[in-house]
Amino acid sequence: MLAAPIFLLLVGVSMALATHARRARGAPARQLVEQSVRRGLIIALWGYAVNLLVFFNGDNWRDVFALDVLQCIGIGMVLFAPIAVCAPTLSLLPLAVILGWGGQYADRLWLPGYAGTVLNGRPDIAYFPLLPWLGYLPIGILAGRALARWRSDVKTLDRLMWGLPPIGLICWGMLVFIPPTLGYRHPRLAFMLFSLGVIAWLAAGLYGWGRIVNGRLVSRFNWLRYMGRETLMLYILHHLVGFRLMYWAGWVRGRSWRGQYGVLNIPAATGLLAVLVCIMLVSAWAWSRWKARPGVWQQRANLWL
Repeated sequence: MLAAPIFLLLVGVSMALATHARRARGAPARQLVEQSVRRGLIIALWGYAVNLLVFFNGDNWRDVFALDVLQCIGIGMVLFAPIAVCAPTLSLLPLAVILGWGGQYADRLWLPGYAGTVLNGRPDIAYFPLLPWLGYLPIGILAGRALARWRSDVKTLDRLMWGLPPIGLICWGMLVFIPPTLGYRHPRLAFMLFSLGVIAWLAAGLYGWGRIVNGRLVSRFNWLRYMGRETLMLYILHHLVGFRLMYWAGWVRGRSWRGQYGVLNIPAATGLLAVLVCIMLVSAWAWSRWKARPGVWQQRANLWL
């Protein structure tokens, strides 16, 4: 379950980096907010499109409006667009605490109908309601601002990155004082602290590894660059292939939100995973190469994916 926290943190980082780069080119604050809002709405719409294409069985319209990670990311980008552009840096950590800790009691809030589903998952169906999941986003924005400010200063960046493991230890140390049952649903506060500690160590480890190899192995990992550039397309495609097509082929069982996913045995599951990864790799390479070509359709694809 570490994928979703990493996604949301990276969304915050990318918002901060994009804001910094566009502001350096002279873009006004209003334009920066509008661009983030537009991108967030597109991502949220893709989330509902995935629900429709993958999980709709003809009579389960309610499942089409289930709140998954794309909707959470998209709506979060819309809400955090002005914060990423205008909020003081010192306000981001208190905001994360308010959303992460206060969000553990979001079940006490009541909103009618679908507004409650979006906010706290009540009524269902919501796997990623805004509270408490949005607690990760301001931390990502804070990290993105630090990277944008000091990435050209290697010594300062080194000090920042080597400061992450102690921060991770602090997060894990706080688990001693946090009841594991605190919170009304996943992610509970204990999991949020645990995941932040893991991400801090993971980020420091990857940075250290990159500093050691110093670019010597970059050419061997171009395939990761292709996949990293096309994450939204790959997310959509892996649902279509992994849930819809493999379900039609009889290789997996269960296709609705209420169904059971999986295959019958571990070797078959491993084989299907390998096939899916290969499909994702080839698709990312081909899609990246096609989008890099000039043309009207390529411009539209870059806007929507």
